[in-house]
Amino acid sequence: MEEVYEPLRGWIEIEVRDKDGKLIQSGRQRMQSFLNNLLRIIEGEAKAVGGAALNYYGLVQSTTVILQDGTSGTAYIEWYSGSSYYGGGVPMALKASDDDDTYGIIVGSDTTPNTLNTYKIYSKISHGTSSGRLDYGPVSVDDLGLDTSVSPPVYRYRIVRAFSNLSGAVITIREVGLVARNYWKDETAVRNDVKFLIARDVLSTSYNVPNGGSATVAITIEVVLG
Repeated sequence: MEEVYEPLRGWIEIEVRDKDGKLIQSGRQRMQSFLNNLLRIIEGEAKAVGGAALNYYGLVQSTTVILQDGTSGTAYIEWYSGSSYYGGGVPMALKASDDDDTYGIIVGSDTTPNTLNTYKIYSKISHGTSSGRLDYGPVSVDDLGLDTSVSPPVYRYRIVRAFSNLSGAVITIREVGLVARNYWKDETAVRNDVKFLIARDVLSTSYNVPNGGSATVAITIEVVLG
């Protein structure tokens, strides 16, 4: 059988530790979950004109994404402020701050399979320290660089987030998602701020995070350069 060429692929790695920091569970699996929203952003980037004059004001290019409530939203690809020094944004941010569970890596407890129209984590575990919640840490994004030891060579970067369980009981993680933020502003107002799911995986193993323990989720993205 002819090997299928995958120019974009990813891996999910999870480590669970007890209250003393001892590793009690770990696993790694292939991502199977890049969603239509990611392709819509890439398509929008390809259609962008670029090079608009600094005194141009307004929307140049956008695309439609499906938000986490199932409604359609507009994601800006190019937008220019009337000011030459205040204005701009980012099509697809992932680096969420500490305690912010609205984007970046998020986790849940459902095992419903993905469909072509998946747009949300089915049973999100929200940020917090009360019953059923996990304390979300900040998201880090690390450039792992080019690996020429494999053929074809691959370029990798890793997205990581830690979760602490201060809820008083065991919390089980069964799904992992990646939510992107499309954010644009100028000196007068926020012009766009929408968040949408770009990847979701049901985990092949359930991960039980004990009270007082923690889980670290790492998503490694590989771009194959063959």
